[in-house]
Amino acid sequence: MSAPTPQEIARETVKRLAARKLPPTPEHFSTVYHEVAGTRPLKPFPLEHLRHIGSALPDQTPAQQRFKAQFGKAVTMHSWDDLEKALIQHLRQSAPSHERKDMIPVAVVEEVGLPPVLREQMCRIVTFALPALGQDDPKIIALGEELTQYLRQDSQDPDTLRKMMSDFAFRLSFVAEDQAAIREALLGLLRTVFENIQAINPENPWLQGQLEALVQATQPPLALRQLEDVERRLKSLIIKQIEAQQQTLAAQQTMKETLSTFLHKLAQTTASSEEYHKRFEACAEQLDQASSVAEIAPVLQAAIQSARGLAEDTRHTAEELSELRSRAEHAEAEIQRLRNELDQMSAMASHDLLTGALNRQGLADVVGKELARSDRSGTAVCVALLDIDDFKRLNDRLGHLSGDAALKHLASVAKASLRPHDAVARFGGEEFVVIMPDTQLPEATEVLTRLQRELTKQLFLQGSEHVLITFSAGVVQVKPGESMDQIIDRADKAMYSAKRAGKNRVVAA
Repeated sequence: MSAPTPQEIARETVKRLAARKLPPTPEHFSTVYHEVAGTRPLKPFPLEHLRHIGSALPDQTPAQQRFKAQFGKAVTMHSWDDLEKALIQHLRQSAPSHERKDMIPVAVVEEVGLPPVLREQMCRIVTFALPALGQDDPKIIALGEELTQYLRQDSQDPDTLRKMMSDFAFRLSFVAEDQAAIREALLGLLRTVFENIQAINPENPWLQGQLEALVQATQPPLALRQLEDVERRLKSLIIKQIEAQQQTLAAQQTMKETLSTFLHKLAQTTASSEEYHKRFEACAEQLDQASSVAEIAPVLQAAIQSARGLAEDTRHTAEELSELRSRAEHAEAEIQRLRNELDQMSAMASHDLLTGALNRQGLADVVGKELARSDRSGTAVCVALLDIDDFKRLNDRLGHLSGDAALKHLASVAKASLRPHDAVARFGGEEFVVIMPDTQLPEATEVLTRLQRELTKQLFLQGSEHVLITFSAGVVQVKPGESMDQIIDRADKAMYSAKRAGKNRVVAA
């Protein structure tokens, strides 16, 4: 049965006060409250009086100075237990040697000096925890600072330290719950925003890809490496999409200029046609008024020249319009090509289109970051190279589409069964690379072995046939100063050792 809450204890206290017909004074309420809770009431602490006594204590000898310091510290901590121990210890040391045997052994009352390394580590834990809790609760900050100051003293009383740690942990639990709730609320808000943007922008497939990546990134549990991966993908996408959009704008501008030129030429053609029409009408009037062949000849000559000019202008206009049409068709084709490119970019940044694993560019980025992090923190990084066993035979028997499905199956099982901070990349063909940060070589070997067991549990289904997929792997721990090519080369040699040893094995090198 769980312990009663403070609210339940308070309600029972009020009931007992009423049953006993006691007035609800602070003294009565405190007495009955501790009776219900099964605790002892706190003793009143005359702080000012004790401080006055402490200031009047003599401090002529080292023993007196030590006792005065212990007395003052006990008063500052409001600790009756510390006062009692300080008095007993001082009296024992001041008593004659023949009387000391009747006193309490000093080991019982003297303060405990924790190892300096342990105290410093405890201080570091508290100090590092406080920034993660924010500035919303001044009480937790005050408790943390008070605790670190006490830990940095030369000695600590176990009961006092236990109480301070308990108070800090109790407050920390509430603040941690609040921070977790805030984080979940923010993530939920972000997911809602992303999903709404997706819903109102169905005509932008490239934007849909970005938003899907962001929605996946906000799914708990959060991991720093997961966020770094999404950030890397989005940055690469943004650069490529800006370039594609600029090209699209240029193509659209070409289309506008082409249409503008077409309309201008059309207007010129119309004006030219009207001018020739007027000339032909003038020639017709002159022919009607002519009375001899001599008068007719010049009119016919003018009409023939006008007809030739009209034909030449028409030919030029036709050529220009044909060129404009070709330019317009080319611009339209370029716009469509860029649209298709944008539609595919969301999956092309740093991930393999078939399996969803990292591609070689993504692999290089992750390895570079993990090696830099390893250099800073001094932690180990392991890299494994996997090769599917008998993949050519599987392709020949079931077909290339089934082979692609098998690659996707392996990548899916790997991403689901590996640890959150591990990364999977397709290295080429049926080869995959697994990056395992903060991992020693024996642990990395166990990670790969566990993945092999998962593949035996989750058989690849092709039609009605269940196919067992196995792989051989070589795993290495990165050495200081190694390049990515050197790491992969060592892992590749270990992988071929696993092949020669009978396949479906993990060899560490």
